[in-house]
Amino acid sequence: MLPKKDELLILPLGGLEQIGANCTMIGTNKEWIIVDLGIAFYDALGIEVLTPDISFPLSVLDNISGLFITHAHEDHIGAIQHLWPKLKCPIYVTEFPAAVLRQKLKEYPWRDQVKLNTVSLKNPVQLKNFTIEYVSLSHSILGACGLYIKTKVGKIFHTGDWKIDESPLLGDRIDEKRLTEIGREGVDCLLCDSTNILADDDDAGSEADVRDALSRIVSQYKDKRITVTCFASNIARMETVFHVARKAGRKIAVVGKSMFKMISAVSDTSYLSKDFKAGISSVVTDEEAVSMPPSKVLFICTGSQGEARSALFRLARGENRVIKLGKQDVVLFSSKVIPGNELYIRDMQNLLTRNGVEIVTTATEDDMHVSGHPSKGDLAQMYGWLNPKSMIPVHGDSVMLFAHQKFARESGIPETLIAESGDVVSVTEGHLKKVNKVDVTFDALDGKSLIPITSRVITDRTIMSQNGSVSVSFVLSSDDRLVNSPEIQTSGIYIENDAYQKLNTLIYQIVTNEISKHSGDYYRIKKECSISIKKLMMRHYEKKPMVFIHIHKV
Repeated sequence: MLPKKDELLILPLGGLEQIGANCTMIGTNKEWIIVDLGIAFYDALGIEVLTPDISFPLSVLDNISGLFITHAHEDHIGAIQHLWPKLKCPIYVTEFPAAVLRQKLKEYPWRDQVKLNTVSLKNPVQLKNFTIEYVSLSHSILGACGLYIKTKVGKIFHTGDWKIDESPLLGDRIDEKRLTEIGREGVDCLLCDSTNILADDDDAGSEADVRDALSRIVSQYKDKRITVTCFASNIARMETVFHVARKAGRKIAVVGKSMFKMISAVSDTSYLSKDFKAGISSVVTDEEAVSMPPSKVLFICTGSQGEARSALFRLARGENRVIKLGKQDVVLFSSKVIPGNELYIRDMQNLLTRNGVEIVTTATEDDMHVSGHPSKGDLAQMYGWLNPKSMIPVHGDSVMLFAHQKFARESGIPETLIAESGDVVSVTEGHLKKVNKVDVTFDALDGKSLIPITSRVITDRTIMSQNGSVSVSFVLSSDDRLVNSPEIQTSGIYIENDAYQKLNTLIYQIVTNEISKHSGDYYRIKKECSISIKKLMMRHYEKKPMVFIHIHKV
């Protein structure tokens, strides 16, 4: 499917059913571009990461002119390392996200094949049918930008993730002047971040407020060793922690590889400020930190969302070989909970508490974190600047998207549309219409392989996780007689000891019966045995397990 000369199409491939896996295609006159290529976190059935389904992009690969990245959060760039070897299209990105991508890709042998174009805010990218301008926005990571996408058919503004911060301590301010100019030029459709729409605040707050709050809280724990957990990608928050630690006379110990990778990334950019340099100079090793008085050290680490492999969760489980947290420690969660992570965070906090650690969260100290996403007041301001003819809410689950649509209508945007991944939306002079549907799902990263989340592999794991499995092995003679009693193994099903003999007898009866009925047809024997054993397990145990039948011939 290629867009016609007079068409402007929007095709979301992710980011509209959940938080993460953000990816959108935009096309006109037989040319497509991709905006963002992120992951979503899953954490079930041995799967930790989901990526967008790129079956459709691969079907029009010769017509894709580039991948445009709004910012360097994992839900916007995390799938590049898994999917780029198939796409192999040029990547366009600003300075800091480019540095982060280089860090991510340097371990891959194909890294030098990537055409990574670092874009200046003052120089739009000119393609055959598109002019794409990066516009500076504020967010909880450096270098976040919106995309002003101009075509002969119409104009789209894609915000990526953003907020309004009147006094960012590190990074760029939102370019109000340029946004206002774009609004005068005309925006046919706005694709806008919905992540924070359910919050009651009219103001998303500033990092300067967090710095004041953390300084106050740290000063209250003069005799405690302090750990601050936050996102590694929030460089401004890292600089805030450095500042607070120095002010309190504490040395800093950085815990976790992801923090060091981000420090390395920012060190290669113009965002490396004096404060950040001073913070890096105050960093000590883990060994040095544990030998210091508690009042003289501050740890900073990842793990605020309860990620199983994060530095803080490893500390909570006692897996760090050097640092042991206990009664002398207080952990400050300088973050808010991403929806869906509540149970993981609670499990980690329970571990910390049982070890005697005091925890402080935004539940009691709400100014210890500010969101990187727009409040309703921010959204109203963006609508005012851009004056869009229509809007499609993106980056959120269904509750968020519909709430954003309602707010946009109340704010006077003439036309709004709720899209799902795979919907092909036509933009015509500000009017939106679903004109086609592409089959999309998500791919699951299973070890080193990407497999559809709807695949038989995932379905089988789901069945086994809920109903267990039964394995039956038996040996047939050359004339298809049963040589010995079937060997039966169950997994994930509770069977009392005295019930095993009865189960074995019943399964033996099923096997002998099916052999006699279908002698020589081993496929049929396996199939009918499996069906009958599932019915047996449902009748006796209210379970419908995976059944494996193994026939051996002698």
